[in-house]
Amino acid sequence: MAEVEMVIDSVRQSPANLQWVVVLKDKLAERYLPIYIGSSQAEALRRELTDVSLTRPIGDDPISRDIKRIGSKVRSVKIDKLEDNEFSAKLVLATPSKQYEVDYPLSKALAIAVRAKAPILADEAILNKAGISVSA
Repeated sequence: MAEVEMVIDSVRQSPANLQWVVVLKDKLAERYLPIYIGSSQAEALRRELTDVSLTRPIGDDPISRDIKRIGSKVRSVKIDKLEDNEFSAKLVLATPSKQYEVDYPLSKALAIAVRAKAPILADEAILNKAGISVSA
């Protein structure tokens, strides 16, 4: 199915249940995809979006080190599944000779996408199932 490029619209706490939610927006339309995340993931993502530096960089995790070590580049993050109200994501990585996909926790994948300035893609079927359309 088709993939839709999304941008992070906001990371906020829901007033209804006080849970954190990252809101992705379709880059070309008034369609949104709300995704609930944990408070620590929300804080990490907010730091990435505001470019706040810490003593230990958020990127200092095993996958980021592996990406650098093998000379890969993050091409995109794909939100590819929604099962039991849980989203799944893949990091799309590329070396000069090969492209491959790695399953990765969604909130961390979003932070990596922000850091790498890589596109965030959502499967059209997921948007049809969980997205919210806003019409004028």
